[in-house]
Amino acid sequence: MKMKKFSKNPSKFYFHYPFPVAVVGVKVGDVVNFMSAAWHTQLSFDPPLYGVAISPKRFTSSLLEKAHEFSLNFLDFKDYRLAGTFGRLSGREVDKSRIPGGEWTIGNVLNVPILERAVAVYECKLVKFEPLGDHVLYVGQILGVHYDEDYFNTGVGRSTLLYMGNDLYSCAHSVNSVSFTKEDALRFLNESTLGRDEQ
Repeated sequence: MKMKKFSKNPSKFYFHYPFPVAVVGVKVGDVVNFMSAAWHTQLSFDPPLYGVAISPKRFTSSLLEKAHEFSLNFLDFKDYRLAGTFGRLSGREVDKSRIPGGEWTIGNVLNVPILERAVAVYECKLVKFEPLGDHVLYVGQILGVHYDEDYFNTGVGRSTLLYMGNDLYSCAHSVNSVSFTKEDALRFLNESTLGRDEQ
């Protein structure tokens, strides 16, 4: 397969999608806000660090820098409307703590709001934030993890909500998956080498 298209300095690019949707929850005084984020990633096992990129224009960004703690809430595919509402409406204009289906409680370790219908939640203490281009990378140390044991009984949430970009959503069970271990990689390398030697 040849890549026939090339774009220099692209304004948008979605080839690295999909991502699981992570709903960022923040509480400052009586203000509670949720915002769906697609740009997020694990950064370290020890200590357990997780990063999320948010535009400084977002209401959530200003709250994060006051609260210094946040939650990351992962949802099932059936909750895509809730995630879309959290992502497309601003907390400056809508009280997202009162959206139907978005009931929340306070975390076990930190004073962060966690969604009751989430299938997994990370409670994070903000340890660093750094402007990078037109976004800010917020790095949190995970101090607690909530998860639905039945939902993740195989280690993978089969219907975890994924964001495809451009307001499109999908889920894990609609994406083909295959197991490929280190042993499989060594076997593949060995078979490929043998094939070349025989030619």
